[in-house]
Amino acid sequence: MRNWLVAGMLALSGASGAEVERPASLFERLGGMPAVQAVVDDLWPRIVSDTRINKWFAEAAAKPERAAAYRSKLADLLCQATGGPCHYSGDMVAVHAGHAITAEAFAAMTGDIEATLDHLKVPAREKAEALALLGTLKPAVVTK
Repeated sequence: MRNWLVAGMLALSGASGAEVERPASLFERLGGMPAVQAVVDDLWPRIVSDTRINKWFAEAAAKPERAAAYRSKLADLLCQATGGPCHYSGDMVAVHAGHAITAEAFAAMTGDIEATLDHLKVPAREKAEALALLGTLKPAVVTK
Protein backbone atom coordinates (compact mmCIF):
# COMPACT_ATOMS: atom_id res chain seq x y z
CA MET A 1 0.00 0.00 0.00
CA ARG A 2 2.79 2.41 0.89
CA ASN A 3 4.48 1.92 -2.51
CA TRP A 4 1.17 2.54 -4.25
CA LEU A 5 0.68 5.73 -2.23
CA VAL A 6 4.19 6.98 -3.04
CA ALA A 7 3.75 6.15 -6.73
CA GLY A 8 0.43 8.03 -6.76
CA MET A 9 1.93 11.06 -5.09
CA LEU A 10 4.81 11.05 -7.56
CA ALA A 11 2.42 10.81 -10.48
CA LEU A 12 0.35 13.71 -9.19
CA SER A 13 3.42 15.84 -8.63
CA GLY A 14 4.88 15.02 -12.03
CA ALA A 15 8.07 13.58 -10.46
CA SER A 16 9.53 10.25 -11.43
CA GLY A 17 10.78 7.67 -8.93
CA ALA A 18 14.34 8.33 -10.05
CA GLU A 19 14.10 11.95 -8.92
CA VAL A 20 13.23 11.09 -5.32
CA GLU A 21 16.35 10.91 -3.18
CA ARG A 22 16.40 8.83 -0.05
CA PRO A 23 18.00 10.44 2.96
CA ALA A 24 21.56 9.40 3.66
CA SER A 25 21.89 6.71 6.29
CA LEU A 26 23.74 7.35 9.51
CA PHE A 27 26.47 5.06 8.14
CA GLU A 28 26.85 7.33 5.11
CA ARG A 29 26.69 10.55 7.13
CA LEU A 30 29.39 9.27 9.49
CA GLY A 31 31.72 8.57 6.58
CA GLY A 32 31.14 4.90 5.76
CA MET A 33 33.43 2.04 6.67
CA PRO A 34 36.52 4.22 7.27
CA ALA A 35 34.57 6.06 9.98
CA VAL A 36 33.30 2.82 11.53
CA GLN A 37 36.86 1.51 11.60
CA ALA A 38 38.07 4.75 13.20
CA VAL A 39 35.48 4.32 15.95
CA VAL A 40 36.59 0.73 16.59
CA ASP A 41 40.26 1.72 16.53
CA ASP A 42 39.71 4.50 19.08
CA LEU A 43 37.22 2.61 21.24
CA TRP A 44 39.11 -0.67 21.71
CA PRO A 45 41.99 0.78 23.76
CA ARG A 46 39.50 2.81 25.80
CA ILE A 47 37.46 -0.21 26.85
CA VAL A 48 40.39 -2.49 27.60
CA SER A 49 41.94 0.19 29.82
CA ASP A 50 38.68 1.22 31.52
CA THR A 51 38.79 -0.48 34.93
CA ARG A 52 35.01 -0.18 35.24
CA ILE A 53 34.45 -2.60 32.35
CA ASN A 54 37.71 -4.16 31.18
CA LYS A 55 37.10 -7.42 33.07
CA TRP A 56 34.43 -8.25 30.47
CA PHE A 57 36.98 -7.76 27.68
CA ALA A 58 40.00 -9.43 29.31
CA GLU A 59 39.60 -12.68 27.40
CA ALA A 60 39.35 -10.91 24.05
CA ALA A 61 42.26 -8.63 24.90
CA ALA A 62 44.49 -11.51 26.04
CA LYS A 63 45.27 -12.78 22.53
CA PRO A 64 45.75 -10.73 19.35
CA GLU A 65 43.58 -13.07 17.26
CA ARG A 66 40.72 -12.78 19.77
CA ALA A 67 41.07 -9.01 19.88
CA ALA A 68 41.00 -8.90 16.07
CA ALA A 69 37.87 -11.08 15.99
CA TYR A 70 36.15 -8.89 18.59
CA ARG A 71 37.05 -5.72 16.72
CA SER A 72 35.78 -7.21 13.46
CA LYS A 73 32.45 -8.19 15.04
CA LEU A 74 32.17 -4.73 16.61
CA ALA A 75 32.78 -3.10 13.22
CA ASP A 76 30.11 -5.32 11.64
CA LEU A 77 27.66 -4.44 14.41
CA LEU A 78 28.30 -0.70 14.09
CA CYS A 79 28.14 -0.84 10.31
CA GLN A 80 24.85 -2.74 10.24
CA ALA A 81 23.25 -0.74 13.08
CA THR A 82 23.95 2.55 11.31
CA GLY A 83 22.51 1.38 7.99
CA GLY A 84 25.66 0.14 6.31
CA PRO A 85 26.04 -2.92 4.10
CA CYS A 86 27.64 -5.17 6.73
CA HIS A 87 25.98 -8.11 8.43
CA TYR A 88 26.48 -8.70 12.14
CA SER A 89 26.09 -12.41 12.72
CA GLY A 90 26.14 -12.38 16.52
CA ASP A 91 23.24 -12.75 18.91
CA MET A 92 23.44 -9.90 21.42
CA VAL A 93 21.39 -11.71 24.07
CA ALA A 94 23.38 -14.95 23.78
CA VAL A 95 26.75 -13.16 23.68
CA HIS A 96 26.04 -11.28 26.90
CA ALA A 97 24.12 -14.00 28.77
CA GLY A 98 25.78 -15.19 31.94
CA HIS A 99 28.21 -12.27 32.14
CA ALA A 100 26.30 -10.39 34.85
CA ILE A 101 26.67 -7.07 33.05
CA THR A 102 25.25 -4.26 35.14
CA ALA A 103 23.51 -1.04 34.16
CA GLU A 104 26.57 0.78 35.55
CA ALA A 105 28.87 -1.17 33.23
CA PHE A 106 26.60 -0.39 30.30
CA ALA A 107 26.70 3.30 31.23
CA ALA A 108 30.51 3.15 31.44
CA MET A 109 30.71 1.60 27.98
CA THR A 110 28.31 4.23 26.68
CA GLY A 111 30.57 6.89 28.17
CA ASP A 112 33.58 5.37 26.43
CA ILE A 113 31.71 5.35 23.13
CA GLU A 114 30.67 8.95 23.64
CA ALA A 115 34.30 9.89 24.38
CA THR A 116 35.35 8.17 21.15
CA LEU A 117 32.69 10.04 19.15
CA ASP A 118 33.82 13.31 20.74
CA HIS A 119 37.47 12.53 20.02
CA LEU A 120 36.60 11.85 16.38
CA LYS A 121 34.57 15.08 16.23
CA VAL A 122 31.34 13.37 15.20
CA PRO A 123 28.67 16.05 14.66
CA ALA A 124 26.00 16.39 17.37
CA ARG A 125 23.14 15.00 15.25
CA GLU A 126 25.02 11.86 14.25
CA LYS A 127 26.42 11.41 17.76
CA ALA A 128 22.91 11.60 19.24
CA GLU A 129 21.61 9.06 16.71
CA ALA A 130 24.50 6.68 17.39
CA LEU A 131 24.01 6.91 21.16
CA ALA A 132 20.26 6.36 20.75
CA LEU A 133 21.01 3.20 18.75
CA LEU A 134 23.32 2.07 21.51
CA GLY A 135 20.55 2.61 24.03
CA THR A 136 18.34 0.14 22.20
CA LEU A 137 20.90 -2.59 22.95
CA LYS A 138 20.68 -2.17 26.73
CA PRO A 139 17.98 -4.84 27.28
CA ALA A 140 20.10 -7.39 25.40
CA VAL A 141 23.32 -6.50 27.22
CA VAL A 142 22.42 -5.75 30.83
CA THR A 143 21.85 -9.05 32.57
CA LYS A 144 22.18 -8.10 36.24
